[in-house]
Amino acid sequence: MKLMRARALFGTHPIYQEIVNNPPENVVYSGVSKKTLLGKYYQSKKITTKLSRIFQIFHLPRMVYIPNIKEDLIHSSRGIIILNKKPWVIDLEHPASFAGMDPELWKKSSLLRKIVKEKLASPYCKKIMMHCEASKKDLLNTLNCSEIKDKLEVLYPATHIPKGLKKTKRKKKIVILSVLSLFYAKGGLYVLEAFSRLEKKHKNIELWIKSDVPEEIKQKYNSRNIKYFPYKTEILPREELLKKYYMNADIFLYPTFADTFGYSLLDAMIARLPIVASDNFAIPEIVEDGKNGYIIKFPFSFSNEGTKIDNKRLIKTNKKVVEEIAKKCSKLIKNKRLRRKMGNYGYKLVSKRKFSIKERNKKLLQIYREAIK
Repeated sequence: MKLMRARALFGTHPIYQEIVNNPPENVVYSGVSKKTLLGKYYQSKKITTKLSRIFQIFHLPRMVYIPNIKEDLIHSSRGIIILNKKPWVIDLEHPASFAGMDPELWKKSSLLRKIVKEKLASPYCKKIMMHCEASKKDLLNTLNCSEIKDKLEVLYPATHIPKGLKKTKRKKKIVILSVLSLFYAKGGLYVLEAFSRLEKKHKNIELWIKSDVPEEIKQKYNSRNIKYFPYKTEILPREELLKKYYMNADIFLYPTFADTFGYSLLDAMIARLPIVASDNFAIPEIVEDGKNGYIIKFPFSFSNEGTKIDNKRLIKTNKKVVEEIAKKCSKLIKNKRLRRKMGNYGYKLVSKRKFSIKERNKKLLQIYREAIK
C-alpha cells in the first residue's frame, strides 16, 4: 500500500496523542508538536485560550494558510479552518469549536456561521468528522447547510489500552471514583451529596474524588470515608493516572453538566469500571444504560442548552437527582457480579468496538483515501 502523508493541525489533548502515536496503517503525520505527542493538554491550554479570545472578539473562526504543503492532505481540528487549495478534513468535538468553545457566540453570530458554512462547503473540505452523534445533530441544526450534509461523519475518539494494567487485589472497601477537572461544572456537589447518603447505608465504601475541591466544601463533607486528591496541581501521565486511581476503584461516578464527550469515561472502561453518569450531550452514546453503567436524567444540561456555565445553578443540588444517583450506586455496591458484567461490557467497547484504535483507524483511513481521490 502506498504511503500516505498527512499534515496535522492537532492540539495537545490526549485524543490527538492517540492518533499520532497509533496512526492508521501506512499513514505518516507531519507538523506534530512534542506537546501533542506527550498529551500535554493543561500545560499549554492557557496560550490557546488567549488566541481563541482574539478571534471571538471579531466573531471570526480561526483560519490558517499553511505554506509549502507537500503532504497528500491536511487534517485539522478544534475548529481551525484551512485556506489552502488542498484536500483537507477536520474533526470537531462540538460546533462551538468554531467559536472558541463559546456556544452562545456560535448561536448568536450570523457572521461567524456564514463564514464557517462557506468554508465547509468548499470543494477542498472533504470531510467533517464529529466526535459524536449529538455534535453532528447540533451542527446540522445550527448551520442548515445542504452542501455539507454528505461531508458529515461521526468518528468516535479512540484510546489505546496500556500494557501491564492490573486490578488491585481484594480490598476491605468498595471504592467509588470521580475524576473531575471542573468541580462544580462536572457535578462535584452531586458526587458528595450522593455519597453522604450512601455511607449511611453502606459501611464498606469509600469515595476518591480527584478534583480541585474548594476548602469550604471539604470542611462540609469531611467524612473519613472521603479521600480528596488535587487535579491541576497533580497532572499525571495517563498510564500513571490509570494505575494509581482507576485500577484501584470499583465504580466510576461522573454526573457532569459541561462535557461535550467525556473522555475520562474511556479510561473508566479500560479499568472495567461500571459507570454512573449524567445524560449530558454525548454521554448516552458512551454509557449504554443498563449495559456498561447507568444514565441519570438531569433537569438541565449546559452542553445541551448551549449556555455558558453559571455556577449559581451548580451550587445547589436537585434532591431527586441525588437520590437517583445514590440508588444506582447502591445497586452496584451490593452486586459484585453486576459490577463485573458491566465493567466487562465497557471494556469490549474500548478494546474491540466503537472506541477502539482498530475501529477508529479503519474509518479514518477510508476518510483519508476518499479525500485524496
